[in-house]
Amino acid sequence: MALQLNKEQLKQIKQQLTDTQKESHLVIFKSVSPKSGGEIHMITNYGTFETLQKQRPELKMEIVRDIVPVTDSLAYWAVAQDTASHLQPNDPNAAEVALQVEQYTNDVLADNKLPQNK
Repeated sequence: MALQLNKEQLKQIKQQLTDTQKESHLVIFKSVSPKSGGEIHMITNYGTFETLQKQRPELKMEIVRDIVPVTDSLAYWAVAQDTASHLQPNDPNAAEVALQVEQYTNDVLADNKLPQNK
């Protein structure tokens, strides 16, 4: 089931993202697994990216898009990501929400002319 946001909700979420970006901007980074060489692109705020780099030095991580523009896709990603962060592991909707996060992440990557995650 896809997320449904009306125009007013979408406008409000985009404004919240714009305001949040003034405090800690969002970035898209690429992470490469040292074992498999597989790549994944992720969206997070800059502070979290720095923390991940320190916690996981074995992973090669680099920012590929600094200051992600606020788009409709980013708003949908933010809602899906927020929903996912509040689910319990055994929640029956967890798999569906994970797929939504994946889809909206790929939409943001496409908006930014980056390869989609597989």
